[in-house]
Amino acid sequence: MTQRPAGRVSRRALPVLLLALAAWPALAADLAGWDKTRWGMRSGEIAALYGQRAVKLDGRIEFDRLYTDIALRQQPFAGLDFTVYFQMDEHSRRLAQVLLERRRQYATPEAWQAVAAVLTQELGPESGNCDRRGDPAAGKPHILDRVWTLPTTTIHASYIDFGVGESAELSRRLLVRYVPAARDSSACPRSG
Repeated sequence: MTQRPAGRVSRRALPVLLLALAAWPALAADLAGWDKTRWGMRSGEIAALYGQRAVKLDGRIEFDRLYTDIALRQQPFAGLDFTVYFQMDEHSRRLAQVLLERRRQYATPEAWQAVAAVLTQELGPESGNCDRRGDPAAGKPHILDRVWTLPTTTIHASYIDFGVGESAELSRRLLVRYVPAARDSSACPRSG
């Protein structure tokens, strides 16, 4: 039996090694939440993490079966300020999704490109492209959607543009949603 010198890779192992290296950004970037948060945290724990930056809402904002009672304002992401909504599951009252949002004149095509570029740089190429061409005159927006699927978390970045008339910029939204992978059942998400 001949021994290979240390540090050499066999020809059969080389393709496997190259595939592993190509997947490295996504593997290295797995997230168990967003920023300092982790899936399943309670509102009080999230508020304690962010201290005075955490905005405790008087009531709560409803999002389907989720609600927000803690938010962050002017959270930097991709060189831009976003509002962050920590969305809690209605039944468990634990963190189930994190939504970063820019609206109206702040949701520009340039902002969308900056967000997509940062996510691609941090996570590698997107796992899915769910773009939907709309008909703004009929009330159906153009939607650009990108999805990054990691073992623990799925990230959806969406740019929604109704693009009608002079006030078109008032109906744009830029969203980045972080969802536990086990909870995310849609390859192409609904917006908001």
